[in-house]
Order: sequence, then structure tokens, then C-alpha cells
Amino acid sequence: MIRRATTYLALTLFAVVTLIPFAYLVCSAIKPRSVFFSSPFLPAAGLFAIDGSTGELSVVDVSLLPDPATQPEVYEIVVSIEAGFRQPVTRDLRIGYGETGQSDLDFVIPSDAAVNTVLGSVAVPRSAQDVQVRFAIGEGNRTGALGRAWGLLTTDNFDRLFRGVPAEQDADGPRKSTGVARAILNSFFYASVSSVLATLGAAMGGYALAMFRFRGRGLVESVVLGTLVIPGALLIAPGYQVLFWLGLLDSYSGLILPAIAPAFGVYLFRQAMKTGMPYEMMEAARIDGCSEVRMFFTIALPMVRPMTGAFLLITYLGAWNSFIGPQIVLQTPEKLPLAVWISQLRGVYGIDYGLIMAGTLVAIAPVLVLFLILQREFISGLTAGAVKG
Repeated sequence: MIRRATTYLALTLFAVVTLIPFAYLVCSAIKPRSVFFSSPFLPAAGLFAIDGSTGELSVVDVSLLPDPATQPEVYEIVVSIEAGFRQPVTRDLRIGYGETGQSDLDFVIPSDAAVNTVLGSVAVPRSAQDVQVRFAIGEGNRTGALGRAWGLLTTDNFDRLFRGVPAEQDADGPRKSTGVARAILNSFFYASVSSVLATLGAAMGGYALAMFRFRGRGLVESVVLGTLVIPGALLIAPGYQVLFWLGLLDSYSGLILPAIAPAFGVYLFRQAMKTGMPYEMMEAARIDGCSEVRMFFTIALPMVRPMTGAFLLITYLGAWNSFIGPQIVLQTPEKLPLAVWISQLRGVYGIDYGLIMAGTLVAIAPVLVLFLILQREFISGLTAGAVKG
């Protein structure tokens, strides 16, 4: 019992650790740019925020503000002021609704306060005006439940992502925008077609090597196995040259055709059909007059269905997340798949991390749904042949 509990606890901790990056991705996609780096996950800012160098005080989480008409409230916060190596001093501030210049308030919250509304600047003590000063809020800053600024969470990143992101600036014209919807459609087309054709081609190759006896079969199997040890990076330059000679650059044909019948898939299906399909069944089908094409689709493929589902999912994920190949083959921006399109969200002078995180989350969602649908076939395919009999 203790051993089982220890095993389950270790697996649970491992699962939690593996989910941390995904949790960070989700939290980063719904955080505004103003507090993106203030906390690693959900924003922890309180009702007010102060600029550490200028002392500029602003309203951050407006969801914590009451209705000034029905619930007038005065907030009392303590601001710490550090001036060089001198002893830090504190100032008690009263912040609330009222008219500008009201004697009992240091700062006035406007009735139409929004996120990052500036209320004013905290004055620097005279004794510290000649040194570098640092401001920080100490006590009294109201926060939301669990210390998180829930009111700052927003879907603005997704809105900007689907409305269109500025891609370039013409010298004498408005900005041109490229939306994410086209990139999603490109990825769906490329991943679907390439995965189906690759699975079909690999299954046919594996069926031929497993079910047919012909001269040179051993040599063909050796060549298939030999290609598995060749690094894919070595094939980029010769592959590009072949596509150039065939006139397939900047087309999806140049991406899909080289991926048909991969060596790994051919050998995988060869092993699955050799161990999971009785040769006598195929002989009986031939005696009954069944054609080879019909035997392949009505007998062979259904018998290796778990392997087919697993390999289809693997190739679909590989094509969906393909990054280097589309960048090399495709030049037209409208043809780029989602993975490449997201990488181009980086600006020249800055990076909008929230927007990139939202795009990455959108890119993960379809393949996550596909895996949940095919997970039974995927697990069955991975464990096929593990038990004899």
C-alpha cells in the first residue's frame, strides 16, 4: 500500500510539473501588457501601483473600485521612499473620490477611472531631491481574492490576434494586416493532407514489404532502415535544389510530396502487418478472388487500425508544428502555416509577448482536441505487439 501510494504521489507530482508550462502559457495569454512581467502567472498587482523611479501613482485593478455614487470609500496606503543609502521614510496617503483639491485627500480617483489611470505623483522629500529615489507601496494596497488582480485579466490579446496584426507599414499608405484565420486554414490543409497521404503511403509500403515475396526485398528493407539514420538537416539543401528543379517552390506540393511514405512509417507498418496479419488470411482472400487493392483496404488496414491511428496522429502533429520546412519552401505570406505566422509576430523594435502567447495557445488547441479524440487509438498503437498471443 505504501509503495502504491508513493508511486501515485510521484506520478501526480510529475504531472503537475509538466503542466506548469501550459499554465504559464494560459496565464500569459490573458494578462495585459502593462503587468506582463510583474508576476510569472496571474497578475498580483493591487488596486494601486506606483512607478519605482518617478513616484507616479495609478489605478491598476479597477474591478476593486466601488461605485462612487453608492459606496464612496477612502483608501489609506503607506508608501516607502528610499533615497540612496539613507534610512527609508514612509508617507501615509489618503486616496478616494471627491473634488480636486479636497483637503483631506492626497489623491482623487476620477469617476471614470480605467486601468492605468494616473492619479498623480508622490512628492520627493526635500532631503532626498539630490539623490536617486525609489518608491514602493507598503501597507494598505487592496488586492483581489487569493491576492490576484482578477480584474486585469483580459481577452484583448485574442481580439487583436483575430482582428489582424499590423504586418508592415507602407511608405505612403496605411498598415497592411494579416489575420490568423488564414494561417489556421493553411495549417489545417497542410497537416490534414500530408498526414493522410503519409499514412496511406507508409501503410502501402509496409503492406508490400510484409505480404509480398519478391527479389530484392531484403535490399529494399535495408535501404529503408538505412535512411532512418540520416539526419533530416542534411537533406534540407539537396531537397531544396530538387524542388527548385521541379518548380515546386512556394507551393504546398513542395511541402507535401517529400513527406509521402516516410521511411519510419514504412518500417513501422511493415512490422505491424508482419506480426498482426496472418499470411494465410491473405492467401485465402486471393483464392476467393479478392484483388490486392481490396485486400489492402478491407483486410489489412482494419487489422492495423491502432497503428494507423497512432501514426496519423504523429504525422498530423509533426505537420501542424512544422517550422523549418515551410519557411524554406514557402515565400508568399498568405501561404504560411500557423507556426511560422506566429513567429513573425515579433516586431522590429519590440516583442508583444502576450500576443505571441495567445497565438501559441490558439495553435495548441486544435492538436490538443485531436489527441483527446484519438488518444485510445494512439495508446493502442504504441503498445501494439507488446504482448504476444
